[in-house]
Amino acid sequence: MKRRLITYMALPVVWCMVSGRISIGSIFLGLLFGAVVVQPFNKLYRLDEVITPTGDWLAKIPKKFVYFYVLIKEIIKANIMVAKIVLQPTINIKPGIIRVPIRTRTNIGITGIANTITLTPGTLTVDISDDQTALFVHSIDATDPQGIRDSIRDDLEKYVLEAFE
Repeated sequence: MKRRLITYMALPVVWCMVSGRISIGSIFLGLLFGAVVVQPFNKLYRLDEVITPTGDWLAKIPKKFVYFYVLIKEIIKANIMVAKIVLQPTINIKPGIIRVPIRTRTNIGITGIANTITLTPGTLTVDISDDQTALFVHSIDATDPQGIRDSIRDDLEKYVLEAFE
């Protein structure tokens, strides 16, 4: 089965969940939006590739659940950290951009780690190096750049690699 077909089947379901209505019109609108959204990403995500459910594919399903658990946990921790910074009488932060080396090499892995960093409050993926070996991350408090690199590598990228590579 081609990835494109799987994606087109999933998007109407996602649209119905987002819109809160299950009807023929919602399903059709989900298909329409899906076609418009998916078309520009054909080459990036290899949507014309034929895939078959293999043991590796099935083995990664629990790892994806672990990744989402860790992501939610990291978002909560980062929200608390940002709230502490904001609620202090004097804001004593030193924002900056940090170069973070990454181990992932596939487009889906790079996108996964970049989006994971951006979803975590207090950090934002700004750019990727030309050779795709490092991300440039803006941090609300860059006083400990090595700590941020280690946190991304150990707490986030490890799970992205397991779930999506």
